[in-house]
Amino acid sequence: HSAGEIVIELTPKGLEPLTVHISVADDTSENHVAKRVTDVLREELPSEAFHVERDDGEDVLIKKRHGAANFDLQIIFNSVKHVRLHAEHE
Repeated sequence: HSAGEIVIELTPKGLEPLTVHISVADDTSENHVAKRVTDVLREELPSEAFHVERDDGEDVLIKKRHGAANFDLQIIFNSVKHVRLHAEHE
């Protein structure tokens, strides 16, 4: 539970990277951090290329839409204490 920032970079194949900055307020629980990340990604990423959803409350899934380019994802920065982030390809 601490304030901070999460920065995620998505790079669709053959396109410029998309960098998303997500601010997290103090005393935000794990599930609410996931909700905040989901909400900001939905606002910032082009909806015709990406679908963003939560799974099991604390997992955030970022999927490419049909016909969209494959993409790489990197967690550039995370200053939110006690929140672990890792990218996993499915």
